[in-house]
Amino acid sequence: MPVIRMQPDVQNQGYAAGLAAATAAHSGKGLREIDIRALQQHLVQKGNLPEEVLTHEDSFPLPPERVAQAVRSLANEFEGIEIVFAQREQALPLLREAYRNANSEQDRLTYAHILGIMGDPTGAETLIEAVRSREWDQGWKYTGMGQYGASMSPVDSLIVALGRTHDSKGIEPILAKVGRLGSQHAMSHHRAVAMALETLADPAAARPLAELLERPEMMGHAYTSIEVATTNIPASGTDTSTRECSLRELILARALYRCGDYEGLGEKILRQYARDLRGHYARHALAILNEK
Repeated sequence: MPVIRMQPDVQNQGYAAGLAAATAAHSGKGLREIDIRALQQHLVQKGNLPEEVLTHEDSFPLPPERVAQAVRSLANEFEGIEIVFAQREQALPLLREAYRNANSEQDRLTYAHILGIMGDPTGAETLIEAVRSREWDQGWKYTGMGQYGASMSPVDSLIVALGRTHDSKGIEPILAKVGRLGSQHAMSHHRAVAMALETLADPAAARPLAELLERPEMMGHAYTSIEVATTNIPASGTDTSTRECSLRELILARALYRCGDYEGLGEKILRQYARDLRGHYARHALAILNEK
């Protein structure tokens, strides 16, 4: 039983996190500034950690040559990307140079993709062309349990990266993708355009998002009463379609609201979800409404 097997780990982790927070609060320091060795010593005394951890040394920050090697290896199916993300400031100049000097269009797209995810606009033009030229691929449908592999398709990821460049020219190819979406498409596609458009926060996206929400079967998935909930019981214990529909609607409404809204539709949907019997949906909707 995972819930029983994992319980000691969860308790130990919670204790360590609480102790770290208390240490920071009492010392007036940030979490990254506390005495980690003193924290470890206490956890060893409590039996939460083996004594050998007191001899371990942190491997970060990595030397500049290791970061440079990671940047070079990215063209090999993103090998070394964890190092690039971990040491952003050292990696960004190298990534920009690698993008400019890429040996192939695929390598150039790889570097543009990573730069975009990191919020850098250097490769925006390459991302715009990539999003414009690609059709929707096989996306990811929401899975409540048994999640293995990616929950975002290659095209989804390119769209999110383009949004994160904050390049206003990226709005056109993303809206073209919105125009070809409907309830038959996987949730990951809807989530990708929503994430990209709410990052760009361009009012030009409001009407297309509203039109997407108004397409058949896209709205009306909030559970605001017991009657609604009991008439929408999933067909089986493994059927997650009702959750997928609700999440899709909520995410698109959030993006619509953050893009300035259109005829109040985004706010209307968010207020419905703010009364949803499923507390996590209600809390999320309220948090978005309170952003203003």
